[in-house]
Amino acid sequence: MYQPANFDPVPEALRKKLEQRLALSHVGQLFDFKIEDLRLDYCNLSLAYREEITNGAKSRGTIHGGIVSTLADTACAFALATNFEGRMSFATVDLHVNFVARAQTKIFAHAAVIRKGSRIQVCDVRVVDEIGKLVATASLNFILTKPIKSHDDN
Repeated sequence: MYQPANFDPVPEALRKKLEQRLALSHVGQLFDFKIEDLRLDYCNLSLAYREEITNGAKSRGTIHGGIVSTLADTACAFALATNFEGRMSFATVDLHVNFVARAQTKIFAHAAVIRKGSRIQVCDVRVVDEIGKLVATASLNFILTKPIKSHDDN
């Protein structure tokens, strides 16, 4: 698994900015994602277990795979955002997930940017449960689009 110690820290101001961005995003609010750790090219994003995000009683309380995928995608987006101080726009163009075990507890997505191209960025993510059991792996490609205007740019 990716070890946070292998990634450089981000400035505290950037961390706060990205935490606020997540807290204000619709997806962040819907699933209550939390940034556990944030470093340059790395994000550990968590999702608390709740009955309403599972496939129901017959699934033995397994978190829905689409929600696991959303966690992975969001973690990668925040790992990538550490490179642009929140001012670059990008979009997921490819997402491939391998589910290897049921997610039945709080889960953590450890995402790392593994290639930074001029337009295409590549991220890998490992989703684990509370005891560190591998739940899923994912590979994502993002395309850089255009800078986002902020009030700081005036």
